[in-house]
Amino acid sequence: MFTPSHSCSKPYKPYKFNSEWEIRQFQDDVEDYKQCISDFVEEQDDAVRKHQNAVQEAIDEWNSFVNYELR
Repeated sequence: MFTPSHSCSKPYKPYKFNSEWEIRQFQDDVEDYKQCISDFVEEQDDAVRKHQNAVQEAIDEWNSFVNYELR
C-alpha cells in the first residue's frame, strides 16, 4: 500500500521582479499550482468516497448473510 502524493510544482517567487511579464508569469504559475493541488484533492476525495462505499457494501453483505443465512 502506498500513500498518494501530488506531483504539482510549486512556483518560486523571485527576490525581485524585473518586468511586468515576470509578474504575470508568476501569477499564472501560482494559479496553475493552485489548480493542480485542487485537482489532486478532488481526486483523493473521490477515492475516499469510493472506498467508503465499498466498505458499506461489504458491511451490508455481511449483515445480510448473518441475518438471512445463519438464522
